[in-house]
Formats: sequence, structure tokens, C-alpha cells
Amino acid sequence: MIEAYVGMLKVVLVMFGIVAGIYALSRYSGKLKFRLRPADEGGGLKKVDSIYLGYKKFVSVVEVKDYVLVIGAGDKEISLLAKWKKEDKSP
Repeated sequence: MIEAYVGMLKVVLVMFGIVAGIYALSRYSGKLKFRLRPADEGGGLKKVDSIYLGYKKFVSVVEVKDYVLVIGAGDKEISLLAKWKKEDKSP
């Protein structure tokens, strides 16, 4: 009989430890920042805008380093619709 209580106590303590670990990770996950590259290096990819045309169909404008791409995407395919080099706006 005592062994059953000890077994249940172990299960409760393990569950408490798991809940406490999940709480600690969720609480401090914002403070722990794991970065694969430096913060100032954004990779050069930026979504400018998207227009949704229907179910799983859209057209997006994306900036990639020195280029602007217009991409069309459907249910099973992605197509490059247009591409041009960005203009330098230095005074």
C-alpha cells in the first residue's frame, strides 16, 4: 500500500518538474536570444506587399538585396513574374 503512495508521489513530482520547466522556458525565452547570424545582418530579404487573389493564390513584391521581385504563387507552383534592380536613392 505504501509503495502505491510512493509511486503516485513520484509521478506527481515529475509532473510538477515538467510544468515548472515549461513555465521557466516560456518565461525566459524572450531574454534568451539564440542568433545564427549577427543582429544587424537581416539576410537582405524583405516582403514589401502581398495581394491575395483567391484560395491559396497571391502576388507578392519582395526585395532581395539589390533587386525587387514580383512573385506569383498558386496552389502548387510559384512563378517569377518580374524582376528589376533597385534604384539608388542617395542624394
